[in-house]
Amino acid sequence: MGNKLEYNAKYLAFLFLLTDMGTTSLDLPQEELKKHFEQLKTRQDVARLLQVSDYQLRYHLYIHPRDKAYTTFKIPKKSGGHRLITTPQTSLKIIQHKLNQVLSSVYQVKPSVHGFAIQKSIVTNAKIHLKQRYILNLEDQDFFPSINFGRVRGLFIAKPYNCTQEVATILAQICCYNNQLPQGAPTSPIISNMICARLDSQLQKLAKKYRCIYTRYADDITFSTSRFKFPHRLAYFSQDSETFVLADELITVIKDNGFSVNLSKLRLQNRYQRQEVTGIIVNEKLNVKRKYIRQVRAILHAWKKYGLENAEAEFYKGFNENNNNMKSRDCFRKMVQGKINFIGLVRGDTDHIYLKFLKQLKVLVPDLADDSKINFITSKLSEIKSSNNLHKAIIWTEGKTDIKHLKVAWKWLINKKIVDYFDLDYKDDLEPDKQGSSQLFDVCKQFCKEKRNIPLIAIFDRDEPNIIKKIHDDSQGFKDWDNGVYSFALPIPKHRQDVKEICIEHYYQDSEIKRTDKKNKRLFLSNEFHRESGRHLSKPQLTTTDNKFKSNQLKIIDGKVFDSDNNNVALPKDDFATYIYDKEEGFNDFDFTAFKEVFEIIEKILNRHYSQ
Repeated sequence: MGNKLEYNAKYLAFLFLLTDMGTTSLDLPQEELKKHFEQLKTRQDVARLLQVSDYQLRYHLYIHPRDKAYTTFKIPKKSGGHRLITTPQTSLKIIQHKLNQVLSSVYQVKPSVHGFAIQKSIVTNAKIHLKQRYILNLEDQDFFPSINFGRVRGLFIAKPYNCTQEVATILAQICCYNNQLPQGAPTSPIISNMICARLDSQLQKLAKKYRCIYTRYADDITFSTSRFKFPHRLAYFSQDSETFVLADELITVIKDNGFSVNLSKLRLQNRYQRQEVTGIIVNEKLNVKRKYIRQVRAILHAWKKYGLENAEAEFYKGFNENNNNMKSRDCFRKMVQGKINFIGLVRGDTDHIYLKFLKQLKVLVPDLADDSKINFITSKLSEIKSSNNLHKAIIWTEGKTDIKHLKVAWKWLINKKIVDYFDLDYKDDLEPDKQGSSQLFDVCKQFCKEKRNIPLIAIFDRDEPNIIKKIHDDSQGFKDWDNGVYSFALPIPKHRQDVKEICIEHYYQDSEIKRTDKKNKRLFLSNEFHRESGRHLSKPQLTTTDNKFKSNQLKIIDGKVFDSDNNNVALPKDDFATYIYDKEEGFNDFDFTAFKEVFEIIEKILNRHYSQ
């Protein structure tokens, strides 16, 4: 009897030893954790850092059966099929949670990484690609399973972590299961980001090389650009296969980093298609799919009309019958709350649909929707409407002529409800000696030295390549000088695809540019004249001395066009702008649709500025 009691006492002590993992998290500051990580030499050092005994660590790594240390289940994918989730049991999960804390202290998150990073999400990932001309989406094939034990061990041995082989092996054993990174373990997200650090750096350089923006959220990779054509060095449309194909340079970088591309998820979307980034629509503003809105509306309607049980039963029809984790009543309520909150996160907390759903949830489950939150949102909406709280900006251009065109185009687009209204103050009182691209460039350099609440936006003609390099960033459509100063070159309008050097008059159609005033004067286009003789191709009595232009250049000629009597019949650009601004007869029916792209860039800048 005594031996049996002694055995039971030892057995209970043994169980306590295994189950007592101390605290579930480490209480050391980040700098201390980093310092201790850099000093790791042995398995015992790892155990001390994780605040567990060496025996506990050895037991969970070598003695306890691995197949009993994890639970595996499936969840449905939105694209069809199932995703395999493998989660560790409590004791191992605590060890992994602690290791995750340690790794967070030594891993520096790349700016392009938005998955599994503090204060980043699928929303921050999508927001960067808002209002771009092109978006390329691709996905790594078998992302977590492709990260095996050897890669994780090699990660810790290599720079910048420089672990000993013993420590690297222990850390990899803690993190891996069945020779791969289990999707569902606390350490897997940060390990995947650490593995992808080199990939992120190389893809970021590639994006910069071709004037694109690059981000990654877990296995979702996105490139976007405001360039007129998507860089064919990254992806292009194959006439042979009638599909979009990734270019060799991009594929090589991905393969060299141990990943492959899921070709079924490859998408290149232009601005006239629905553009999505991590499931969020990014064409004009951040938005969720209509299907998502309809689903939430239907759930709330069914809940109100047929009761909670029937609404739950209808919703869970498509789920695995054996998956009881998702079928508790509290889970359903929290799921509905989460869906509504997600709409607010994406569309904004003053969105009317979000507020409407929040009020409906309040009626159904009062404790899930706080009155103070609803009242705050309602008062915020009223405040915005009553104060006419509009985004404001100061617009500078190379000269007064540009401002006249922009003002008229802006009013026309607003009346047609093509663009949203915001408050623009045009700087139109510059002296002649302060006008021009060089002077405007100096303005940007000077004004960015001090912080501005109201942004200054400088708009340049696209006719001086050396200036464009300094004031424009094709990847996002504008340059951020810091402190509220921005600049961009006029985007190339759709009907001028073959013209590289653009000024504001190019936004009009040729027939509009050639309108004649009462004095029989007009603007001319360089393609109307012979390049060598300067003689007009259809009216030989007209000649120009301004015939020094490139073959692919469409120059606006507003002087030095003479008739047979040596009279100058060219209309000055300023007069052309004034006629349009004053709606003179013959100049009062122009189409300003092409100017939409200019104001879309301004709106994009304002959203960026005021969100910061």
